Amino acid sequence: MAIQTAMFELQKGIFTRLSTDPIISERVTGVFDAVGENQAFPYITIGEPSMLPFNTKSKFGEELSIVIHVWSLYEGKKEAIDIINLCLSSLSSGVNLDGFTVRKIDVDNIRVFDDTDPRIRHGVLRMKYTIQNN
Repeated sequence: MAIQTAMFELQKGIFTRLSTDPIISERVTGVFDAVGENQAFPYITIGEPSMLPFNTKSKFGEELSIVIHVWSLYEGKKEAIDIINLCLSSLSSGVNLDGFTVRKIDVDNIRVFDDTDPRIRHGVLRMKYTIQNN
């Protein structure tokens, strides 16, 4: 049995789910792994993954946490919260991963705060996925 992490497959699955969701596409200027210097707001970035092993007797598994960032210039936190809710709704239907099976999806935490640039509202959604190698 080959052991591999599903980190990149999960990132691809989340990117595909969020970037092809028509409701999210109406609200944001894009979903990105890396953002250009003059990107228009609001937008979503897929951030930092982290992994903890979750093995059974016969299969390698992992708990992957991945962070979804929402960036907004809206005065107040409503737009960031609304976009986080759209992400939650979209991701709750699952993601497809080649070579892996998603066993469980959880919300780890959500935060919305003023960024170091006082014009920007920054929303953070941390999702946790329990995944096994096929």
